Amino acid sequence: MSRPDLRRLRRPEKAEEKFLGPLETEVMARLWKRRSATVRDIVEDLARTRELAYTTVMTIMVRLHEKGLLERTREGKTYVYRPSHTRDEHRARLSRDLVRGLVAEFGDAALAAFSAELDTVDATHRAALRRLAQKDTRETR
Repeated sequence: MSRPDLRRLRRPEKAEEKFLGPLETEVMARLWKRRSATVRDIVEDLARTRELAYTTVMTIMVRLHEKGLLERTREGKTYVYRPSHTRDEHRARLSRDLVRGLVAEFGDAALAAFSAELDTVDATHRAALRRLAQKDTRETR
């Protein structure tokens, strides 16, 4: 059985759906694209493909705000929501948290597994990953 190319695994479609529900994922995708929106804006966007109650979308957006994924500011009688982080920043933070959790839980076994996976990646890609990891380390200090 052949191993998948890690470059293709880097940005799987709907990767967020593994950690967010399907509707949360759709709402976040629209907010990342729009950069800011009201609940009404998102309801109207979603209405192109499915019909959802305003209160359903509002509940999802409030939950995303409570999870720290959305910021909101009051403008008149309504809230305007903005993503707290870009999609790439979100994925980087999520990846970092998952890796830290795996290492905390499984220690050397997790590190050995990561090392074994890196051995399957070509040298150019490994070098790019090293640069990315160094950049991430500098940004989180």
